[in-house]
Amino acid sequence: MKIINRGAESAKNDTQELHEALQDERSSMLAQVRTLQLATRLLLQAEAQRLAQKNSADPRVATLALQQHTLGERVAVLDTELEVAAIRTPTVTKTDTLIHGRVADDANRAAGPLTVMLVNANGRPVEALRPVQADASGYYAFVIEPEVAAKLQAGERFGIAVRNGDTTLVPAGTEPFAFASGTVAVKDVALTDAELRRLQLRVDFTSAAAGPKPRAAAAPRGKKKT
Repeated sequence: MKIINRGAESAKNDTQELHEALQDERSSMLAQVRTLQLATRLLLQAEAQRLAQKNSADPRVATLALQQHTLGERVAVLDTELEVAAIRTPTVTKTDTLIHGRVADDANRAAGPLTVMLVNANGRPVEALRPVQADASGYYAFVIEPEVAAKLQAGERFGIAVRNGDTTLVPAGTEPFAFASGTVAVKDVALTDAELRRLQLRVDFTSAAAGPKPRAAAAPRGKKKT
């Protein structure tokens, strides 16, 4: 952390440095707690196995199994918190517009490597804005300069679309929104299970289990004439 402390001259930089330091400290603490939770879970697992070898009907085995499950859920929550703690919001000026958020799955985890686009009311990408990539935390950000914002129609409503490979969709849970130059809008996106499958970010086990359809038996050929 590098605090210059030159009053108003360095206030913005100093505030940003302090914020970065706090975020790094938060990430470090979350990682330590996660490690402790995993270590505790391993100890509980070993103790449950020891008791089960002596007496599989020991009620403590079931209690320890429940505690392991609870710790597993806590670790999953900490994984999400670590993703959020890794987010770094871009620096913008007073006249810039910032539209940002996370693209997550139905468990609030980063959905995956996705391209995020701003689209108009008809679902078409806004040509004045380049698509952006969601990072490992699912975070994306559009920084719109005043010159670009001026090209967009006043009062026009926009939406968020995501793309993976050749598949593009506007998530069902998103709503159209308008923005003005110099504002900040948080637009988180939660993808449903069906949307994750369409984007090939989740395996469709139903289709996989079905396997390829068997070919119809070929009709018997007639005997060749001699």
